[in-house]
Amino acid sequence: MQDIIKEIIESSGDKVSIFRLLNKDEINMVAELFELVKYPAGSICVKEGDTIDYIGIIAKGKMKFERHNKINDRPTLLAILEKGSHVGDFSMLQKRESLGQRRAVEDTDLLVIHHDDLDAFMHEHPHIGIKILKGISTVLSMRLKSAIDQIMILS
Repeated sequence: MQDIIKEIIESSGDKVSIFRLLNKDEINMVAELFELVKYPAGSICVKEGDTIDYIGIIAKGKMKFERHNKINDRPTLLAILEKGSHVGDFSMLQKRESLGQRRAVEDTDLLVIHHDDLDAFMHEHPHIGIKILKGISTVLSMRLKSAIDQIMILS
């Protein structure tokens, strides 16, 4: 399973990986912290408002990310997440409630690293931790830019 984890971390398709700055030795070290969680098609992976304590990378499958729209009382699709997409990275800044619901569109494998494990690893290996935090910052910045662009389109 470690080989699968390393492969996903190293190549996340056209997505920008939070681990993109790590070399192969550092990726091997981080890969040991991940576990594989499987979600059958149609299952709810995270409900809106649930507390998240992990960062995940989709290894296989697809998920919908939706948020309840209080105006029309229906879910609004925010994103389709595919292989290589990160989930839960926003919650790394602090343990917080999920901003929306994630549902498996098809059978989905999610590689999960829990915050406590990642935090302990980054304390033990601060030079690698800095690279990971720069990667998280890059992904969050890209998502913020995309959100701003969407707002501008709607304006």
